Amino acid sequence: MDSIFGNIDDLYLLCTVIEEGSLQKAAVKLQLPVSTMSRRLSALEARLSVRLLQKQGRELVATEAGAKAYRSLMSGMEQIELSFSQLVSQQTEVAGKLNISMPHNFYKEFVSDVIERFLQGYPGVHFDLTLCHEQAKPETNRDLVLTFDVSNMQDMVARPLFNSYHGIYASKQYLEQHGSPETIRELYQHQWLNVDHKYDVTLFKGDNIAEKFHITPRLVVYDIRVIIELVEKGLGIAFLPTVLTNDYPDLVRLLPEYNRQVRQAYIVYRDRKYQPKLLTMFVNEILQAASSIGA
Repeated sequence: MDSIFGNIDDLYLLCTVIEEGSLQKAAVKLQLPVSTMSRRLSALEARLSVRLLQKQGRELVATEAGAKAYRSLMSGMEQIELSFSQLVSQQTEVAGKLNISMPHNFYKEFVSDVIERFLQGYPGVHFDLTLCHEQAKPETNRDLVLTFDVSNMQDMVARPLFNSYHGIYASKQYLEQHGSPETIRELYQHQWLNVDHKYDVTLFKGDNIAEKFHITPRLVVYDIRVIIELVEKGLGIAFLPTVLTNDYPDLVRLLPEYNRQVRQAYIVYRDRKYQPKLLTMFVNEILQAASSIGA
């Protein structure tokens, strides 16, 4: 299709260069001479009268206009790529790449086994994992996010994974040194450890709200296993997932009639009519692996 944009391949060249971060790498991926790609991209910029790429050191990077064009075009390019891929094969081979963002403890508790099975069973599968607690949002049709926070995911598919129930825990050593709280008010006097920066806590008694209070943690670590180990060493008290505390018999649950608000975990991805086979299979495996969590 020829227009002011030129052949649609020119737009695909632009997206590939931006995605690969290098004209050389894009040329290798597309099996085209660098000179040909450079000439076609320059012609595209001339037709549009806008600079899309600029040199940064020895690499080509997107200008602000180029980045906007990439964000607008990439999803459509992926759909075209997928459509042609489905035409030339019946999707009998599970292959491709998934970019996955999740908290550390998600990977350790139930995702790692799924990843390892895919790596062992499907040589054509590739993963790019980011383990962190920062809020992320799927940007392309190859992105997955595992998270407790879907406040900014209204336009995404968010499938429930499990419920996480939290109680207040301390070690026997800590309680010997600092005493055991008998009331919610006494919790203010204790040394808190926390897994995130959410310090305003709602306590429930059964299904009813009992009290809201504010904690001031001595330490914040974005890894629940690290928090559990620090609590076990007597360095403070913390809200811990009850399902994980079974592995630590020296931990004592405080005020067991109270619990923190239940947290719902989700797996999130972009809504599309035809999902790649890899994504569909991986999501189903994660849902199955997560079904045993949340006690």
